[in-house]
Amino acid sequence: MKTIKSFFLFTVFALLLTSCIVNSLYPFYTNDVLFYEPKFEGNWVDQENGVWNVKSFLEVFKEVERDLDKESYKKYSKYNNISYYVYYEKDSSKSAFLVVPFKIKNQLFLDFTPVDDNESLKHINDVYKMHLIGSHALVKLNIDSKENISIKWLSSEKLEALLKANKINIKHEKIGLDEDIVLTASSEELVKFIEKYIASEDIDKWKTDVEFILKRK
Repeated sequence: MKTIKSFFLFTVFALLLTSCIVNSLYPFYTNDVLFYEPKFEGNWVDQENGVWNVKSFLEVFKEVERDLDKESYKKYSKYNNISYYVYYEKDSSKSAFLVVPFKIKNQLFLDFTPVDDNESLKHINDVYKMHLIGSHALVKLNIDSKENISIKWLSSEKLEALLKANKINIKHEKIGLDEDIVLTASSEELVKFIEKYIASEDIDKWKTDVEFILKRK
């Protein structure tokens, strides 16, 4: 991480570089469901030897707040005490994320948004960057113990199958050459969707190809 002053949100999910997760234009949470879980903080390694460094956003903010102008200070300070700064590294790839934790019906979730820490996007040219916009991804968090947790992303294939079968009704659009699904529902509507999704009897509702088992280093 170099600085959050260049805090640039973008749609390309740098961690996975794939469209197999569900993206949303709006956060998957509202203020009333925010729930900060300190057990997520720390250094972790996943089953593919990827390294995850999870800090409180407040800790990162304090490192750079003197360099922020008033507008940036106001913009970023609202994430203090409610979010994490997650840095992921595997082989030669590096990614950074703003991650907001929340809880619905006693289930922990994370809202992942990629950020530009200068390191993550140094190989992407400026013209390409200008075509990128902010998005959010829904991640289910399970804390198995102090030393082991799992994080899994909501599958776009699962969502698309439910939409085609008319089993769910949620605002969305298909974008890009691959017609990827992007949710356009409001945060309030997304919270209601998650509540209903949790209550569903579908035993495969959290089945996904994007899951990481993290062990504390």
